[in-house]
Amino acid sequence: MRAVITFAVQSETGNWRVAPRYRENIHIIRTGIGMRGPQDELQQALSGPIDFCIASGLAGSLKLQYPVGSVLVARGIKSEGSPTIVPCDGGLVDAAVRSGATAVNFFYTSSAIANAEAERTKLAGVADAVDMESYHVLSAARHAGVAAVAVRVVSDSPDRKLPLDFSRTVTRDGQIAWRRMIGEIIRHPGRLPAFVRFGIDSSEAIRNLSTFLDRYINFLMMNKISVPARVEHSTR
Repeated sequence: MRAVITFAVQSETGNWRVAPRYRENIHIIRTGIGMRGPQDELQQALSGPIDFCIASGLAGSLKLQYPVGSVLVARGIKSEGSPTIVPCDGGLVDAAVRSGATAVNFFYTSSAIANAEAERTKLAGVADAVDMESYHVLSAARHAGVAAVAVRVVSDSPDRKLPLDFSRTVTRDGQIAWRRMIGEIIRHPGRLPAFVRFGIDSSEAIRNLSTFLDRYINFLMMNKISVPARVEHSTR
C-alpha cells in the first residue's frame, strides 16, 4: 500500500520519521500553514498510485473533553465559507480508533488562525477541533479519488489557550517567521510564561502524534485496510 501524509510545516513532525520498511511507500508533503505554499507536489502525489491520504499535524481543541496531547480523528471536515462537509473514509477512521485515536464528529478548517475566545466559542458549536489545512487536503484527495482521513493532535485547548496572535508570525507562503514570533514576545513580555508552556505542550503533543503515526501506519500496512477503489470525480 502507498500513502500520502501531509503536515503544514516541518516542526509538526518533530523527530518523527517513517519506519525504514515503509519509507518507499509513504510520501510526506508539507503544505504550508493554511495551504499557502505551492500545492504542485500534493497534486502530483495524489495523481499517482496512492491508496490513501492522511492530513495530519496540530489542531486546536474546541472542547474541554479533548485536552492538549489528545490524538483526534474526524468523521468529517467542515470549512469556513462552504456548506459542503467532506467525509473521512470510514475504514481509515476505524483503523485510527483501533490505533489509539479518539473519534470526533468534525474538524473545522479556518482560513485564519482562530485566536479570539469568542471565535473559538462559536466554532465549538459546529466542530470539535480547528485547523487550517484538513478540508483542503481531503478535498484534493476526494477530487483525485483517493480515500482520505484527517488525524490531528491537540496543541491548545479552551483551558490552554494560544499565548500569542500567531497570525502575525506566518509568512505569505505559510511558513513560521521566527523573527516575527520573537518580536511578538518582546512586545508582550507578560505572555512569555504562557508561550513557554505552549512550547512544552506542543512538543509533548507532537511526540504523542509521532507515537500514534507509527502504530497507525503499521496497522494499515500490516492489515492492508480495504479502501474504496479510485474514483474519478467530475470537475463540473
